[in-house]
This record gives sequence, structure tokens and C-alpha cells, in this order.
Amino acid sequence: MVVVSSTFSQPVEGILLQTPSTKLFVNDQELGTATLYITESNVVWGGGVRPSGVAAPAISLLYPSISLHAVQRDPSPALYMVLNYELRIPELAQPATGGGDTNEDDDDEFDADDQPITQLRFVPQSEGDLQAMYSAMSQGQALHPDPTDEVDEDDPYMDGEEFDECEEQFEDAMDSSGAPAGSEEEAAARLRHLHLDRTNGTHPADEEEDADISDQ
Repeated sequence: MVVVSSTFSQPVEGILLQTPSTKLFVNDQELGTATLYITESNVVWGGGVRPSGVAAPAISLLYPSISLHAVQRDPSPALYMVLNYELRIPELAQPATGGGDTNEDDDDEFDADDQPITQLRFVPQSEGDLQAMYSAMSQGQALHPDPTDEVDEDDPYMDGEEFDECEEQFEDAMDSSGAPAGSEEEAAARLRHLHLDRTNGTHPADEEEDADISDQ
């Protein structure tokens, strides 16, 4: 979930990092300069101004809406994020759609599912703050793991129940020969069932043929 608001309430709990004078670029368009708060529950940018000097909107991001975060060096050192959400801010021009060259549009369609995304760049006043920003983001993200990555403890394939059942059925099939499991009698019974002889892997028909030759 992403919330854009004209009012700003400073976070007071669970703050992992607070970075003042942080510029925010939304899809390469500068929104303004404000304080970045990385907390245990969300990421908030607010209390700042736009390049024109008017108040900038506050933005609150919940961790599940952030699909990627990384340190970016080019075009300027920044904390880079990708949202699985199309962030629309009236103050910013929206990318033009339609009416353009077809080949150019095809080149931009890098997402097979055509899922809308938003790219954010948080540029701190000091490049030395980048590592702390990344570490705080990683810490907050770890508190909100992706549900699809969690292991279902009730999954029978994870606790071996299915394999146990197969093993029990296999043992029952072996016991049906009438010989104790693992005994030589059982092995012999299985070989006889397969019409094979235990000596040197020869077929009984081969031995009878050898006997006929020796009698001659």
C-alpha cells in the first residue's frame, strides 16, 4: 500500500533511521526535498518542499509494496526502490501513452505481465548516509517477509509424510511374499517370481540347454 497525502505526521515509533534533506525522484522527476524516515512498519518521506518552494506531498510506503531496494551510484548516489504499484502524483507529469512509435513502445514493454511499477530514488545530502539507509531498509524488509517465500509447515511434502506412506506400502508389498523382509528366502522368492536364477545371472533355460549339450 502506498499513501500520498498533503498532510504529514512525523513517525514517533520504531524509527530505524532518519535522514533529513533527502531528495526524492519519482520516475526520474524530482518531487522535492524532505526527511526520509525508515521505520519498522513503513517508509515515510515528508515534511519537505518542492523545487518551486511550495509544500511537497508526504509519501508513506508499506514494505510489501516495495519489490526491490538497492544502492544506486548513477546518475547520482541514491537509495533506489521499485514499487509494484503505479504511483500517480498530480504535481508530476505522467508518462505519455499511445500515439507514439510502435517499435519504441515495444522496447519499453519489459514486463511480460505488463504490471505497472514506479521507480524511486532517495538522494541523501551526504553520500556517506547511503550504507546506513540501505541497512535500515534491509532490516525493515526482514520484518515483513514475502508470504510467498514462507514454507508451509503443514505441507506433507516438507515433513516426509508422503514418503513415509510410500515406504510403508513398499514394505507391505515385500512382506506379501510370505518371507520375512530382508531375508534370503524372500530374495529367492522374488528371483523365482522373476524367473531368474541366483547363480551368475543365468536364465534357467540356458542351464537346460547346457545340460543337453553335455549329455551329448
